[in-house]
Amino acid sequence: MLVLTRADLERLLDPPSVIDAVESAFREAAAGRVLALPRSVLSMGKSGVFLGMIATLPRRHALGAKLITVIFGNRARGLPTVHAQYLLSDPETGRPLAFMEAGFLTAIRTGAASAVAARLLARAGASRLLCFGTSIQAEYQLRCLQAVLPVERVSVVGRDTGRAETFVSRMHAALGVPVAVALDRRIAVREADLITCATTASRPLFAGRDLQPGVHVDAVGAFRPHTREIDTDGVKRARVVVDTYEGAWEEAGDLLIPIKARAISHRHVKAELGEVVSRKKPGRTSDREITLFKSVGWAPEDAVTARLAYDRAMAHGAGTEVSL
Repeated sequence: MLVLTRADLERLLDPPSVIDAVESAFREAAAGRVLALPRSVLSMGKSGVFLGMIATLPRRHALGAKLITVIFGNRARGLPTVHAQYLLSDPETGRPLAFMEAGFLTAIRTGAASAVAARLLARAGASRLLCFGTSIQAEYQLRCLQAVLPVERVSVVGRDTGRAETFVSRMHAALGVPVAVALDRRIAVREADLITCATTASRPLFAGRDLQPGVHVDAVGAFRPHTREIDTDGVKRARVVVDTYEGAWEEAGDLLIPIKARAISHRHVKAELGEVVSRKKPGRTSDREITLFKSVGWAPEDAVTARLAYDRAMAHGAGTEVSL
């Protein structure tokens, strides 16, 4: 079995290739060729959650399982909030192929899903980005979005000023465009063409009434029924597309909270991403339309990304072989 570290994956995976792989997973799902279990969630009380995600895509030769811990107090310990591992197996024989670090895997596949959505939902000329969050997930939202949009400048909102400044410097070097801390989030929201939200916040990050016509909102941080990054006004004003209906109705607090309040109904969600990718349903319908992509994560995204990493590792002699 091959062991792949985060450093291995950073060398093997690039945004454009992962975007293509993730888009193929949504296309496979729309054709009925994907099997995935609902995400298993084990509450660890106030400290965090333990998650399990399993999927197979036979035509992509991908079968795997991801285990994730989300520990809310880890930032104070100087540790990542999220730890994750992925086991990739051969769907024909069941043989374990690779064991890999999956924090980076999660970040790049989530960013890739957002990029697939942005390609279909954002305006073609969207160039001014606003990013809520300063984590590795926020970083790969921006890296992947730049792969599909003509990004000219980025504004950043973070809870910690020092972390935000460090993030801004790193992203300026990575993206090659002006990146700055937003001095006034309300003005930043009003000026943005695309707003990406990748935080651990449990309450809305901005007022939905400040969204301007034509903006695209990308919300990937909240993944529990009682947490959200987007307020009810923002959801009501938007054409909403989700990664999957199943995940949205179980975990997307951004939608479930206004549904419970009877501010919207389930019909307010117009499509899941696979339907838009496969042209079964439309994405953006006008330049002035506000669009929202709500993602809680989908196991086949991990499976195709892990398979891509394994295939490239085998081709380039990367990783470490071990015997179990």
